[in-house]
Amino acid sequence: MVRCYNLLAEIGKEDRFTAKEIEFLANKGGRACIIELTQGVSWVNLHELELKHACQHANMLYHFKHKADFKNKDEAIKEAWHFGEYLHSTKLNDETALVLDVSSMVIDDDTIENIRTFRSVIKEFGYKRTGLQFRTESLLTSFDNCDYDNLWAINYYACNAGIDGVGTWRFTNDWHGLNVKMSYDFLGYYTEILGNQGIQLDLSNTYTVRPGDTLWLVAYQHGISVEELLKINGLTYDSLSLIHISEPTRLDVIS
Repeated sequence: MVRCYNLLAEIGKEDRFTAKEIEFLANKGGRACIIELTQGVSWVNLHELELKHACQHANMLYHFKHKADFKNKDEAIKEAWHFGEYLHSTKLNDETALVLDVSSMVIDDDTIENIRTFRSVIKEFGYKRTGLQFRTESLLTSFDNCDYDNLWAINYYACNAGIDGVGTWRFTNDWHGLNVKMSYDFLGYYTEILGNQGIQLDLSNTYTVRPGDTLWLVAYQHGISVEELLKINGLTYDSLSLIHISEPTRLDVIS
């Protein structure tokens, strides 16, 4: 049986999502949105309020992200203050998580120290739920002591996140050709209400394979390509030769 993971969308600095488009994402299975709120020490998202309301109207959870530019501890402190002070102008609830995006950086030991410094300032503001977003290919060290609750890997053109221990995986920046950055939220850190996180019970987007089914037929019936079907289930053409169906088998068919 293949588990069905929740879909998590992102709204970045350059994205111009309307309420209608956010509702469309919700109808397609999106459970939550991450809204890029600040970058560096100057930029703020002036559309934050309308995006938040659109998510609420679409019955989607929402969280906020800071895009990091810092290169040392002093800059990390300044950026954390910029992020934290602007957050005070919003009304956060206990379910709102804050994401630090370091996807533009090479992650070495010095970067880890800057990341931890940023986190310590955010904790002083009283914000406890934090995630860290990074590119798998840029990782040169471990996250053993980074102090973030959820690790979020960006890894395209692969059948998995490329690193153990992550809670979320952005697998595309052009979901279904819609120019949408989409992730699987494995443990529901961003897509489940508090108390349900770490539990994945929703199998409504799975399909039980029957005798006579082909990959093409299953993909066609659910409006996705064969390549997407393989990727969603962590399969490759080579691995299919190792699969022998002796009992009902479920495939994840999120579309």
